[in-house]
Amino acid sequence: MPNILNFSIVGLEEYIISFESYCSPCEIQKYCKYGKETPFTLSIKCSDLNRTKEKIKFEQLQKLQKTVDVSVTYEELIKQVKINIQNIISQIWRDKVKAQKEEIRCLDSRKVDPMIVAQQGQDWWQDFNLTMKEINNECEKII
Repeated sequence: MPNILNFSIVGLEEYIISFESYCSPCEIQKYCKYGKETPFTLSIKCSDLNRTKEKIKFEQLQKLQKTVDVSVTYEELIKQVKINIQNIISQIWRDKVKAQKEEIRCLDSRKVDPMIVAQQGQDWWQDFNLTMKEINNECEKII
């Protein structure tokens, strides 16, 4: 069952997410850069959500432009672009969490058994996803 990770607001539109609940000592984590004293945390701003949304929209628009007739207007193309919160959260996950797998040993299948990594990654992803939805709700109130 996914749990919301610890997160706190540190500015007008900035949140800090902490993975401290995953920082219990184990065989894998004795080699990790992060632990109970210094849990893995990341900063998410409401503008990060908007920027990621625009990036995804731009990428989809570029793909569409290559496949549709040149007579199709920009407004018609924009209507065909489908973006949901899941796409946005997935992109942030790739950019801010998976990109740091060197530091997060339990998410690096080159150093740890891929089966363990897959399970650990799924747990982290589910909790991150739930937490990001909560942060997105808070950001929508602000913006």
